[in-house]
Amino acid sequence: MLNECNEITGNCQHTMTDHEESFLKDFFTHVASLSFDKAKELVEHERESRLGQSGPWGMLVTHLPQIAIAERSYGELGFLLTKNKGFLRKDNSLKTMYESARSDFRRVEEATRLSNSDRLPPGFSNELQTITSVANELCLFLTARIELIDLYEKMHLMGMGKQMKYEELLVQVKDIMERNAPSVPQMCVTPIGNMLSLECEVLIHLLRAQLEMQLWNFLPSLMLLHLAFTRLTAWESRLQNRESWKLGFGATFLKTSQLPALLQWLLKLKTAFLAKFSLYFHSTLAQQTSPQEMKALCSKLQTNDYCHKIQNFQRRYDATAVMLVFDASGLEDFKGPGYHHPNKPVESPQDLENYPIVFSYPTKPLNHMPNVVKVITERASELAAMDKVVNYFSPKDQRTYIMASTDPRMTLVVVFDSKKAEKESHITNFVSDLALQLRCNKVFANLKPNAK
Repeated sequence: MLNECNEITGNCQHTMTDHEESFLKDFFTHVASLSFDKAKELVEHERESRLGQSGPWGMLVTHLPQIAIAERSYGELGFLLTKNKGFLRKDNSLKTMYESARSDFRRVEEATRLSNSDRLPPGFSNELQTITSVANELCLFLTARIELIDLYEKMHLMGMGKQMKYEELLVQVKDIMERNAPSVPQMCVTPIGNMLSLECEVLIHLLRAQLEMQLWNFLPSLMLLHLAFTRLTAWESRLQNRESWKLGFGATFLKTSQLPALLQWLLKLKTAFLAKFSLYFHSTLAQQTSPQEMKALCSKLQTNDYCHKIQNFQRRYDATAVMLVFDASGLEDFKGPGYHHPNKPVESPQDLENYPIVFSYPTKPLNHMPNVVKVITERASELAAMDKVVNYFSPKDQRTYIMASTDPRMTLVVVFDSKKAEKESHITNFVSDLALQLRCNKVFANLKPNAK
């Protein structure tokens, strides 16, 4: 009888392994493409076809639906919704669901290792090793999800505060990606691994782009925004297999289906950063096209068309100028905006040259720069608070300067050739609101579904 079983096992071992790997690949492909109902049907069919089978494979299949359920909620930012309390259950939050699933797959991994033995037929031994590797990789994936939930919650809380700590967020997402990467990836788990990598890469490129914009570095900012766009496009291509989905950067949908909330938010984040880029490097970009085309391109940013907002404000309140001023003091190898050949020598800026005008409308008021720099340096601590609008009146020149920081080295300045009182809230509110928008806090604060 034993010989008969061994013979059957030996004859079927390759077919069985091929079937299991094909099943897992199909399941994770459905999960990655957000076809959760298909993933559920696949598991149900597998259970029915192997009714009564237990052991490591049966344990693995039993716990797979948890991943599909959790991923559906994750894509809709379910981890940021109000935590629900279930009957006889203290916490049924998404994070708890992932932690529970991770514990289950760790038990699968441990049980499979205990079952494996040199005395087992090679077919069984290879199968158990595969199941062990799959369970281990799923534990890494679930750990990454748990840590990303913590990251998004931190982003949301930062967005509610004064300043985003982009460098801290960048370090955290890089760490999540590196620590939870499997040493030898299993091909059948690749679909969800690729989706996780795309998500992390989009975040990394966007956060790095923001840091480069803060230092007024044109080419690195441009390249990183482009990389983020390519990764979002790759994400789009993986969703196009789903019959009722169509993602475009114009947010076009077929039927009544919508993109998952997480992907919608990442697109909004990219748009917010692109709008900021278009203002910080407006002069450089304008040199590459006509004024009419530049205006048309900016208008596509819709609510984030900062140039249009600035122009409307200047005309309405007859401001002498609305401008952004960069503080390059202390920066080594500062070369200014645009592309610079790496081997071309550049002289270090001196005095007022350390405070170049990034953008100004309607003209660059160079005669005002001594006063502007004086206020920026003397009121540096107030500006560094990020939530403070500084109002300075020069009795000698009868000019008013109203300022707020948009980034640690970037200051928004509104100049009037007359005295403006601090109680003129329409001016103060404009400066405060525009500075806040350029810091991009609001898009992070709105990460939570239905956030105001």
